[in-house]
Amino acid sequence: MKLLIAVLLLATTVDAQDIVKVAPHEVKMLLNNAEVRVFEVTLKKGVPMGTHSHPPYVVYALTPVKVHFTLPDKSTNDLEMAPGEAHWSNGGTHSQVALEDGRILVIELKKAKPLRKK
Repeated sequence: MKLLIAVLLLATTVDAQDIVKVAPHEVKMLLNNAEVRVFEVTLKKGVPMGTHSHPPYVVYALTPVKVHFTLPDKSTNDLEMAPGEAHWSNGGTHSQVALEDGRILVIELKKAKPLRKK
């Protein structure tokens, strides 16, 4: 997981779109205001989500989750989370494909700044 966070820190926005536009059938917006955006993502095994970007965010697993990420530099990484697990990301750009069905909540913090590596 630390490797995924480090790689996402290095990701830059390269022709990335909003995930809501990239995956409208998989993303359900729950809250969107000037400070935060909260949405539920339904992951379907084998269904790719095109290149998109996020500001700093928290992801919370509602079910077991396995996702394969591809970053703008073509490097890849897999993420596996158990239900109830939460992770911080400094944001960045990636595409992804689910390795199994799952559901997550994503909480984007519109005004947050990426955390510095210690």
